Amino acid sequence: MPMEMASDFRQHWRTLAGCTIAASIGTFGLHSYTSGAFVPELAKHAGFTRGEMSLATLILCATIAVSAPFVGALMDRYGALRIVSVAVVGEAAAFALLGLIRANFPSYASGIFILAVLGVGTTPPGFARMVTARFDRSRVLALGVLISGLCVVAIAGPVWMTAVIQHLGWRGGYFALAGLVLLLGGGGVLLTRSDGTMPEAQGNTDESQSRARAGGYAPLRRPLFWMMLLGFAAPAVFCGGYILHLITLLRERGFSRGEAAQIQALIGVAVLAGRLGSGWALDHFPAQRVAACTAFVSGLACALLLQSDPVLLCIAALGIGLTIGAELDVMAYLLSRYFGLDSFGRLYALAYACLITSAGVSPVLINWIADFGGGYGAALITSTIGTISGAAVLMLLPNPPVSAAWGTIAETSSRHRLADPVDPATVAET
Repeated sequence: MPMEMASDFRQHWRTLAGCTIAASIGTFGLHSYTSGAFVPELAKHAGFTRGEMSLATLILCATIAVSAPFVGALMDRYGALRIVSVAVVGEAAAFALLGLIRANFPSYASGIFILAVLGVGTTPPGFARMVTARFDRSRVLALGVLISGLCVVAIAGPVWMTAVIQHLGWRGGYFALAGLVLLLGGGGVLLTRSDGTMPEAQGNTDESQSRARAGGYAPLRRPLFWMMLLGFAAPAVFCGGYILHLITLLRERGFSRGEAAQIQALIGVAVLAGRLGSGWALDHFPAQRVAACTAFVSGLACALLLQSDPVLLCIAALGIGLTIGAELDVMAYLLSRYFGLDSFGRLYALAYACLITSAGVSPVLINWIADFGGGYGAALITSTIGTISGAAVLMLLPNPPVSAAWGTIAETSSRHRLADPVDPATVAET
């Protein structure tokens, strides 16, 4: 490790460790990876249908997608650490509220909405701001470490929460989540705060802001952006909802509650592998092919979920996790290469909001197809076709330019070729 990178870690390990611990209880991730354990109990004791639970996930995702830009503006004004600190307390209070509400769906849906609003500050962008403000030479490595905290929860969360609910009921499960948020989130915030005053993130200079304003949303007029977003949205829409439905699907196949939770925990293992493996793959293979492979893996996973063999079902869970782990990283890489860095922040925020919303639509869509088609079989066939279609779209993307700055050049020099703005021959001419 170069001396500059080692210096970053020696000086700011508290920030990285604190953010990693606190990010592990982020609202979206913690709810997503534990919600499957609540579905059977809420259906049994509260009378909620599978469709209502899917709708609750959509409410959470849509609310986070809408609220995130406003929270980002508050972080710019007051600092990320302050907003995250408030959000940790808000998230814990919202989970406790879910353990106290009446056992009817309107009350539950209201609680989910409150959870999304109060806890949106604990989603990854806030922690990424703090880490990028502290780390320079080793920023990529630090961000990789940051996301590992959520991966640990993805691995342990389903098994742990299933055991808690089995002994304490679904209300006790939500109280346990509230306690976990206070313990890990509060501890992480205190550890981060002990690192001293948080500096402003780099890249927020007047020059960079003027370039961003000049770039604006011009890339939205290019078919390439929407083609790429369509390809990445397909796995989220057609496959992402099985995080919620997987335990229920496995229970219908005859697996016990504990066995189903253990299989779902493999998603978390694969998310971590996807995070680490996507960076290596982008260094060695064309980015659009890496993107297509990540989507194809989730399509294969949906096909394997049609089987009842435990080994194949474990492979399917790993496939779903690999796609989830790699998708955001690969999308961010392609955005920076195709369109440059001047408009990257706003384009990534828009794409992230679209993917979050797609992930919320997914369980509702899967449940609707399952009800209409007489079971999960029809939903899985549809998911396989839809996700592989997204992989085909990603495979058709052009080769990204070698330099991230070229994306800005291409915007001004190749406007007349919007349908195919990144042509290798033109790169050489430019």
